[in-house]
Amino acid sequence: MRGSSCLGFSGEMSIWVLASGRGSNFEVIARRCAEGSIPAKLLGLIVDRPCPAEDRARRLGVPLLRLGRSWSDELLEVLSSRRSDLVVLAGFMRVLPPPLVRAFYPRVVNLHPALLPSFPGMDAIGQAYRHGVKVTGITVHLVDEGVDTGPIVLQRAIRVREEWTLEELERAIHRLEHRWYPVAIRDLLLRAWTVEGRVFKFLDRPEGRVRS
Repeated sequence: MRGSSCLGFSGEMSIWVLASGRGSNFEVIARRCAEGSIPAKLLGLIVDRPCPAEDRARRLGVPLLRLGRSWSDELLEVLSSRRSDLVVLAGFMRVLPPPLVRAFYPRVVNLHPALLPSFPGMDAIGQAYRHGVKVTGITVHLVDEGVDTGPIVLQRAIRVREEWTLEELERAIHRLEHRWYPVAIRDLLLRAWTVEGRVFKFLDRPEGRVRS
């Protein structure tokens, strides 16, 4: 996706969240919206399959929509009928089709559990662990027409301890996700930013941080 974009939201802001799995990041985001540290109305959770994230949405009283077989057409219809300031992917295990990406770029944001461009795609934590990396982390990026190739908004790294099992690394990555994904979402909503080619830049200084 070429060219440049600059966003500055005003008035009442809103977000959609998309998920396919456990939904732990969705729950963190929902709670941040409820308490106001993410200053946006959560329009709802959209899932593409039966998953534990649905139970979290029901428990939190968040509107829930499950997509059917024609999921991409349904998703485009829903997002177009009630547009939001951001579409937040939180473990959504589908590659968004190019027409949908073009319709909403650069308003779709994703969280990847590795330091892109290393270990894109599925099982990123396992890829990094089996590769024996000494440092890994998370990447928040805008979604373009590739797989985990969009402009990078935020990255946070951790050192991988030699004694860690894969499960221990997964827990450490999830802690990073829960702390920093809400920060990135908040900053995308409140701060001015631009995309020039592949380079994402905030145009101002942060005014605060989300409680972790």
